[in-house]
Amino acid sequence: MPRSLITQRRKDRKVRQANLFAPLASFASWRAILLFTLVSVVASAAILPQRLGDFYQTKTQAFTPTEAAVYKEYGFDAAEKSQYAAGDRKLEISALRAKDPTGAFGMYEWLRPPEAKSVDMGERGVEAGDATYFQYGNYVIILRGAKPDPEPLEAMLSILPRFEHSAPPPLVKRMPLEGLIPNSERYILGPVVLAKLAPSIPPSVVAFHYGTEAQMAEYAAGGGRLKMALFSYPTPQLARAQAEEFQKLPSLVVKRSGVLIAAVVDPFSRDEAEKLLAHVRYEATLTWSQQPLSKRDNIGDLILNIMLLCAILAGLCVIAGLGVGGFRILLSKILPGRDWESQIDRDFVRLHLNDK
Repeated sequence: MPRSLITQRRKDRKVRQANLFAPLASFASWRAILLFTLVSVVASAAILPQRLGDFYQTKTQAFTPTEAAVYKEYGFDAAEKSQYAAGDRKLEISALRAKDPTGAFGMYEWLRPPEAKSVDMGERGVEAGDATYFQYGNYVIILRGAKPDPEPLEAMLSILPRFEHSAPPPLVKRMPLEGLIPNSERYILGPVVLAKLAPSIPPSVVAFHYGTEAQMAEYAAGGGRLKMALFSYPTPQLARAQAEEFQKLPSLVVKRSGVLIAAVVDPFSRDEAEKLLAHVRYEATLTWSQQPLSKRDNIGDLILNIMLLCAILAGLCVIAGLGVGGFRILLSKILPGRDWESQIDRDFVRLHLNDK
């Protein structure tokens, strides 16, 4: 067979194979495109639902905070703003998501208006005019306009994507409550927020690289207001070392208690500052994970219970013996004509030890 004919047949075979596998290749390409589209849709999944009870979503857009550096320090992850309508009623919902609930707590305190009043919404919430602010896990939700019904709102919260929940920062409970001005608290996680709230405190003195966190609030005192920041450190040794750096700043009145450092910033009266600092006390808590011992785990109680059981069994034996003997005597009294003694004796097994 000529070489040219062999070469032509090989080319024809390759063409037939290509035509045979062409549909499969096309299917694989469409499958890849479909998979990519699905992943893109999931990645860009909306935070807020299209319907909320009687309200229907009319417009939605990405929400970008104005103070980007502050929100970045709080661990801002994503946000969305949507407008809803139910007849003549209008509702606007903004949902801000942080990477963890601590960051959401900081964003909530940062957004909360000073004139707001507390409401029972989410984990903590306030209301100011027609706006409601509340924190729910790693989310901060802002409602403006008409109020939705509780049931669809709870349903919306139950399907929030990438939701996380944890206990509030322990530092919050360390703040003194006497004289505290409502809604003045602000949580500090880094130097950006610190510079906005207390520019006289350098970040190097706070040492955020130790994982330091702080809560700042304003207090009403005799003759004015005091601003106090409470810093929390991992160990008392670190707090002791940083307290020396805090005390070098002339604009602060400082007190250390355990892992806490309390600093009153630019006080109008050092005496009033000292009175406020006197309310800061650190009380260490010990968490014991081992199961506590009960009475049944005590060896003394075990021995006492064994002795009690033996006494009860011995008493039962005595009662049983008296019952048998009394029953024999009773039978002999009631029916004296029969030889009950010999009949009962035959039913007993005797060892006859006296005969040996």
